[in-house]
Amino acid sequence: MMSTSRVLFVGLFWLLAFGTHAQALTQYDKFEIKEGELVWQNTYECSGRADSIRAAIVQMLKSKYYTFNVIRNELGYNGELKHYRVNCKKYGKSYFNTPRIYCDGDWTGKFILEIKDHAYRVVVYALYFESVRMGTDYLRTEREVKGRYVEVVTTKSGSEFRKKELQHLSLMSLSLRDEFNLASTVYVNE
Repeated sequence: MMSTSRVLFVGLFWLLAFGTHAQALTQYDKFEIKEGELVWQNTYECSGRADSIRAAIVQMLKSKYYTFNVIRNELGYNGELKHYRVNCKKYGKSYFNTPRIYCDGDWTGKFILEIKDHAYRVVVYALYFESVRMGTDYLRTEREVKGRYVEVVTTKSGSEFRKKELQHLSLMSLSLRDEFNLASTVYVNE
């Protein structure tokens, strides 16, 4: 006969094991599913007060070919991403091991950039893609595909991430992290 503490331990073990397994995966590598939308968020630490960081942010945003309609507000900036591209080669990816929406996709979305002393935070949301996919017909013609990124990486219910898409989420997260990093931005003097 088992002791009460042993029964309690075994019961707690099974509860934790099944409880952890049953939890939906709603956060992964800076991405989170919030109210049916996919949101990427990263906080960057940097030296300096908010005013000096703001000046560097302005230069960074001006140097990016994909930032449009940037509006200054009390906390930082709001803007749009248009024609954003993921540099798959930079991260060791190719057409053979990566879906085409990443390799040659054209991305749009929105961003919020908040600035504080010694840090800034970037939030990217409403990501859409346009790409081409090889057709399955006799001629193997390409056809255009486009849609919301949240629909590609989440289950049909949209409540959790698809496990097979996690490596691709990491690629997108790494790309966004690098592109909005002041430390990795190279400016061209005008």
